[in-house]
Amino acid sequence: MKSKLQLLKDIAEFLNTETHRQSMIDGALKMLIDHSNFKTGWIFFIKDDGKHELSAHYQLPPTLQHDNHTYLCNDKCWCVNKFNKGELSNATNIVACSRLEKAAREMPNENDNITHHATVPLISGDESFGMLNVASPYSTEFQKDELDLLESVAFQLGSTLKRLDLTTREKENMIIKERQRLARELHDSVNQMLFSIGITSHAAKALQDSEQSSLAFERIENTSKYAMNEMKALIWQLKPIGLENGIIEAVKHYAKILDLNLEISVNGFYNIEDEMEIELYRVVQEGLNNIRKHAGTKDAEVLLEITDEELMLVISDKGRGFIPAEKIGLSHGLTNMHERVQKMNGELIIESDKGQGSTLITRIKLGR
Repeated sequence: MKSKLQLLKDIAEFLNTETHRQSMIDGALKMLIDHSNFKTGWIFFIKDDGKHELSAHYQLPPTLQHDNHTYLCNDKCWCVNKFNKGELSNATNIVACSRLEKAAREMPNENDNITHHATVPLISGDESFGMLNVASPYSTEFQKDELDLLESVAFQLGSTLKRLDLTTREKENMIIKERQRLARELHDSVNQMLFSIGITSHAAKALQDSEQSSLAFERIENTSKYAMNEMKALIWQLKPIGLENGIIEAVKHYAKILDLNLEISVNGFYNIEDEMEIELYRVVQEGLNNIRKHAGTKDAEVLLEITDEELMLVISDKGRGFIPAEKIGLSHGLTNMHERVQKMNGELIIESDKGQGSTLITRIKLGR
C-alpha cells in the first residue's frame, strides 16, 4: 500500500495525461482501490434531472454485480437524495445504505461482508458531477485519514472532469466557428464566381458574333476552373487562390473575371499580415461584385492607401448609386462587409446617392 502523499501524486500525474472521461475515471478508481485500505468502489454520475447512472466500478462483490448491477442502480438511496438536495459537501460515512442492506438481505453469502460505504461528491467550483463511493469488508465506519484521502481524490477527479468538459466545449465552439468561417468563405469566393458565370452565360446567349461568343464561353470555363480551385483551397484550409501574388494581383484577376474595367492604385508601403490581407481581399471582392450586379456600369476604382497609423481601402464607381439607409440590414453583401471590417477593428463608411455612384471606404487603425 502506498502512502497517502505518494498515491495522490500518482493519481494527479495520471489525471494530467488523460483526455477521455471514461478511461480517466476507470483508471483513477482502480489506483485508489489498489493502493489504499478500500477494497471496492463505484462512481455515480448524476444527471440534471437528478437521476443517477453507474459510470465506473471496481472489484464489486457478487451481490452488487448481480443482474447488471440492479442493487446499485435501482431504487432511491440516502446518498443520492442528499446529493440532489445539495446537502453532500464532503466525505461522509453512510450509517445505513438501503442498497447494500437489500443486497445483503437477499444474497447474504455473496456480499463479501460489505454492509456500509463512504461517499464523497465530485465537485469543481459550483459544478457537481456525481459521487464516489468506497467500501471494505467488515467496515461500518471509516477513519478521518481515510475520509481525507477520499476527499482529496474526489477533488482531483472533479477538477479533471471540469477540465475535460471545458476542452470538449472549446472543441465544439471551434467546430462551430470553423463551419461559420467556411460558410462565409463559400459565399464570398465560390458564390461570387458562380454569379459571374451566370452573368457571362446569360450575356453569351445574346451574342451573334461567333468570336465574341467563343470568348464568353472561354471566360465561363476559366471562371469555373478558378471556382473549383478555390473550393479545393477551402477544403485544404489554404490561403484563398490568387493571393500568393498579393492582393493587388488577386483584385485585378477577380475584376477581369467579372469583366470590369478596374483602375487600381496603391499609396504607401504595403506590408500587412496574411489574415488581414485575406479579409481585405474579401471586402474588395464583395464590393466589386456589388458594382457588377447593381451599379449599371463596368467601370470601378480601388484605392489602397497605407500609412504607419492607418490603412484605407476605397472601392468606388460612377454608376446608378443607392440610398445607404435603404440597403443597410437588407443587403447580405454589405452586412458581410461590415462584419469583416469590424473583425479587423475598422469601420466601413458608405457614401452613395441615386444617380451619383457609390463609394465604400474602409478605415483600419494599424498602430505600428
